Amino acid sequence: MSSKVVALYIRVSTEDQTELSPDAQKRLLLDYAQKNDMIVSGDFIFTESVSGRHAQKRPEFQKMIALAKQPSHPIDVILVWKFSRFARNQEESIVYKSLLKKQHNVDVISISE
Repeated sequence: MSSKVVALYIRVSTEDQTELSPDAQKRLLLDYAQKNDMIVSGDFIFTESVSGRHAQKRPEFQKMIALAKQPSHPIDVILVWKFSRFARNQEESIVYKSLLKKQHNVDVISISE
C-alpha cells in the first residue's frame, strides 16, 4: 500500500483555553502522520488564525476543502487534532466529512478521538 498524502488542519478555539496551541497540535499531527507512514507537504498544512464559528468564515478551511476537491486528487486524508477543530458543530462536520469521502475519497481523521 502506498503512503497516503495528508493535509493538516489546525485551529484554536477562543472559547476553550485549555486547548492545545497551534504549535502543539501541529507537532502531534506530524508525529501521527510519521508513525502512520503518511506524507505531509508543507503546502498542505492549514492553520487558521481566526476562530470562526462557521466554515464559510474560515479561509484556510475553504482553501483546504478546495484542494481536497481537485480532480487531480492531491490529498487522501485530512488530519485534525479533534473533530471539533474541523467543524464547529456536528451537522457541519458530518456534511463535510461525507462530501469529502463520497465524492472525493478523502478521509477526515481525528488523532485524539
